[in-house]
Amino acid sequence: MSDVFEPRNEPAKSIYLAFQAEATKRKARQVEEWVKAERAAVHRECLHQAQKLGLVPPTMEEVAAAERYAMGSIDYGAKWAYQLVRVMKPVTSSAN
Repeated sequence: MSDVFEPRNEPAKSIYLAFQAEATKRKARQVEEWVKAERAAVHRECLHQAQKLGLVPPTMEEVAAAERYAMGSIDYGAKWAYQLVRVMKPVTSSAN
């Protein structure tokens, strides 16, 4: 069955899939542990996507803030990914 919330475009798709993969491990962990692990997995994927696509990567604080923004939404994972994509602006040259 297809996931109706899975983003179709990068980098949101890869960020979402990183979250989904880590979320499968929730049952074996305490809440604080899985929250930390999911944020770390999403942050790692953001760093990877930022390097690959020439974007500014979010900080861990921005990852946590984007997650809080998405909490309570039916499309929590997608909303988290899309919020991070908004933060990940293209790298600009500082040449004068």
